[in-house]
Amino acid sequence: MISPVSIVILSAVFLIILIRYIKIKSEYDNLYKFLSNFLNIITSARYGNLNSKCEEGINTLTSQLSKNTNALLESIYDRDAMIKEYIEKEKQSQNLKQDFISSLAHDLKVPIIAQDNTYDLFLKDRFGELSDIQKRAIENLKISNNDLKNLIMDLLDAQKMETNEIVIQKSECNLVEFINEIIEQTKSILLIQNKKINFITDETNLVYSIDKLMMKRVLNNLISNAIFYGKFTPDIDIELKKNENEVQISITDYGDGIKEKDIENIFSKYYTSAKKYSKIGIGLGLYIANKITTAHGGKLDVKNIPNKGACFTISLPY
Repeated sequence: MISPVSIVILSAVFLIILIRYIKIKSEYDNLYKFLSNFLNIITSARYGNLNSKCEEGINTLTSQLSKNTNALLESIYDRDAMIKEYIEKEKQSQNLKQDFISSLAHDLKVPIIAQDNTYDLFLKDRFGELSDIQKRAIENLKISNNDLKNLIMDLLDAQKMETNEIVIQKSECNLVEFINEIIEQTKSILLIQNKKINFITDETNLVYSIDKLMMKRVLNNLISNAIFYGKFTPDIDIELKKNENEVQISITDYGDGIKEKDIENIFSKYYTSAKKYSKIGIGLGLYIANKITTAHGGKLDVKNIPNKGACFTISLPY
């Protein structure tokens, strides 16, 4: 039989344990509540909400954690605001730069076209008959002027491509005739540069829908590069072929080719090696050619061919 003293002692022990349990339970609940709030704050900050604050801690350790976290959130918020302000200023600066380039290009285009028309009048003997030497000199001036005109057009097109999608207006055309027309139009430049184009194809009537004006710019750019960089022979190879999946137009020069480390980035805007592999000289020609090809649903690739040089290939879905 338990004595009254034992009952009192047991009751006291139980009461102490109960009080201790209640205290621990309360501390646990408070800690759980704090940690739940802390987790919510961190999750919220992860998704960009930096305005929420952690609750005050329940002890020294959690109070320090809360204080440090709030300070960190404030620091991130301040840095985020600074970055947004910088981006906005940079955007305004970029817009001003683009407006300046666009205005400058427009202003330069008019006298360049007028100059080109004047060269044509000289070549047609509208100002009196010219000697062969004089005509060759004017033809060289016309080529240089044409390069300058292409540079201006590239600047304008690059600006448009940055702000808007390329608008492609397709129509059916015979690609064999289309390429032959482009080759015919480059004959004067080929003659002056002592180059010749070998057009290789088994096709006679390959009809395909393209934007003729846009695709002509692509081919003219690639042919111009091939003329300028083909060093070892006067030949430039243009090959047209098709298979079940695509139509391919390849332009190959007989030059030094392109460094392998540069091939991956050569179609990037203003890329240094693109500048080196562009007669116009600012790295926009290949960038624009790639953009136009992509807008047609195709792709523009480049690779080096042993004993030949660089080969640019336009692949269009068939």
